[in-house]
Amino acid sequence: MDTLTSSEKTLAGERIFTSSDLPSLSLPDADGLVTCRWFQDPAPGRTAWRTSSQTYRPSLAATEAAAVEDDNFAPRGPGQVAFVAVDRTWLVREGMDRVRTRAVDAVVLHAKASPPGRTALALAFSAHLRTRQHRMGLGADVVTAAVRPDLAGAPDAFRVPHLVTVSDGTGTVADTIIWQVMTGARYDAWLGGAPRPDNVAIETALPGLVRLRHLWRTGRLDRSRADTLAAVLDGGELTAQKIFRYPRVVLPIATRALRGVL
Repeated sequence: MDTLTSSEKTLAGERIFTSSDLPSLSLPDADGLVTCRWFQDPAPGRTAWRTSSQTYRPSLAATEAAAVEDDNFAPRGPGQVAFVAVDRTWLVREGMDRVRTRAVDAVVLHAKASPPGRTALALAFSAHLRTRQHRMGLGADVVTAAVRPDLAGAPDAFRVPHLVTVSDGTGTVADTIIWQVMTGARYDAWLGGAPRPDNVAIETALPGLVRLRHLWRTGRLDRSRADTLAAVLDGGELTAQKIFRYPRVVLPIATRALRGVL
């Protein structure tokens, strides 16, 4: 299970993705890469995706992408989205190679079994994620995936499961997982000096972490565990970065959350 639904309000500042944030993608029945290149736009505004007047196919299609909310990071406007068919075993390696060329800003690894809406969410999350990366000085190119990527053939790659908040038209809030793939150098910089954690343990704990995020948001943790978690979250939401930097604090609480003993 990688989602949990709640009608409770989210934390202040928490990013919520709705259907209006997602691009409309009509993808071929194939594994491949969805690439996006955003161009500077002098008129910043809210993130918006518009369906191209052209038929979406494995070639460039016009769209409008995110305008970021950072005065030091040029807002992005009209851009181009493309789909490139790639054998599934080479998705990670090919995706990372394309980002390194600087010809694209974001790449989404698309498995043909994945619903297009999930891939669209991964692309929308890329726009948000690259802004956060820029603020951390980590660069702005992003590789994401809607489903857990296979790192075989990419020995210097690390995958990170991000907890992403989504909402439907009724206001119902749910948490889900969008994956990011990083090089070892960026992964270490993202950890901010913390030692590399046990990724297998974190991935195994994902159902509990999703549950814990819900309990933290809704204020349903008991006082002692809430205080322990608050010490590392500093009033914000439970993010992948906090989990990877403080696994010894977060994972035991997540295990208890899944067992319902909080």
